[in-house]
Amino acid sequence: MDETIKILREQAILCAHLPDLFDELIKILQNNSPDVQEPIKKIEDTLRNLNKNEQKAEDFLKRVNAASFAEYLSAQEKNIQRDVAEKLLKKTSDAQFKIKNQTDQLKLLLKKGKDYVAFNLNILARTSASDTYGAAAQTGSQRTRRIFEANI
Repeated sequence: MDETIKILREQAILCAHLPDLFDELIKILQNNSPDVQEPIKKIEDTLRNLNKNEQKAEDFLKRVNAASFAEYLSAQEKNIQRDVAEKLLKKTSDAQFKIKNQTDQLKLLLKKGKDYVAFNLNILARTSASDTYGAAAQTGSQRTRRIFEANI
């Protein structure tokens, strides 16, 4: 049970740290700041450590023949260590739910940024719309395709 608590505690700490890092990255992206390298490096380091922890967890669960920590904990007798492990598991689950919401928000911000860049590149290249994007190409235009058209 001590090994279970150790794995779950490490996982809970790492998962609790990620939302703060994602919040930092979201603020930077919302402010259109170019300083994204440092928060991304921190996120990558944390995810790397979380991946190592996940490997330890998988090895442990294989060793005890359980599909998940919840299944393993339900098979254990009720005591203080089981309660601690269940609280850590719940804390990890809550943090993972928050992380999922933040990644959805980050995906939306990145999509908006990508669309903004594509729009401005098309303006700079003086490309006109094509049938691919729903608008007819301008007559007399030298270019009939957009810069990012898939059929080029």
